Amino acid sequence: MVRGLRVVFSPNPVSRMLYSYSVPEPGTRGTVTAARVAGGFRTYLDGPGGGLVYVEWDGDGLVCGVSMRDLKLEPADGKPPR
Repeated sequence: MVRGLRVVFSPNPVSRMLYSYSVPEPGTRGTVTAARVAGGFRTYLDGPGGGLVYVEWDGDGLVCGVSMRDLKLEPADGKPPR
């Protein structure tokens, strides 16, 4: 994932329950960011299901790793995704 890319959190109900930490409400917008890992800074961690992407969420500034499958690209015109 590209740092600075705008995304929308769009999990299905089952995947949302699988997170063991606080994640934003569905529809929350954020920006892909980088986190420090052993090899430097990365925007994602490889893993099953596409791995985790680090996102800084609008509003509270929470940063967490979420499944790539739970993200949609934010439309350029600002309209909510379908």
